[in-house]
Amino acid sequence: MVPLGAQDRDGSGALARIRDVALLTHVVRGIVSADRSDHIVVAGPTSDHREYADALAAVGGSRVDLVPGAGDRIESTRLALLAAEPTAKDVVLVHDATRPFTPVESITAVVDAIRAGAPAAVPVEPVTDTVKVVDSSGVVRRTSDRDHLRRAQSPRGFVADVLDRTDLVKALDFVGVSVRAVAGHPNGMRVDTTFDRTVAEALLEGRE
Repeated sequence: MVPLGAQDRDGSGALARIRDVALLTHVVRGIVSADRSDHIVVAGPTSDHREYADALAAVGGSRVDLVPGAGDRIESTRLALLAAEPTAKDVVLVHDATRPFTPVESITAVVDAIRAGAPAAVPVEPVTDTVKVVDSSGVVRRTSDRDHLRRAQSPRGFVADVLDRTDLVKALDFVGVSVRAVAGHPNGMRVDTTFDRTVAEALLEGRE
């Protein structure tokens, strides 16, 4: 199996710190703790190469490679995938560098679903908010039935040959790919804002 760590959307969020530890370090530690990985590849911006290298060095003892990323998430993922060189039947995980506390159970569930025959898998959580559909002028047109709505989390898992034969943009958006939903977890939240980091700080403090 070849897990794949991809650069976050703007190339900077991965270096934000929780308890003085980079999000990227937390993310890779989580992947390593899941004990389902043979190879971890992180695509980071060349301008932050040293900072990314330091964040990965803090993990210690894991098989992690850092490769130059590109100007956007898709191209960075493509470069990381090329560096990983998975075989056709390998499991590839594309993880979000701003989801630092994805539980081991979520990572394991994605891998197990693919090993059980799913071409792709993703952890999801039910949508609990009321979701309104509005038109271009801002008028509410209807209320969506949230019973069948789910929030996708990370990592997104694939059989490697699915990524080989499918346009990467479509594959990462699960267009034209049969995807198995597995149980997500509130700890798999994205950490993007100051408020998110405050919540994550409290989460980590609770763990300790």
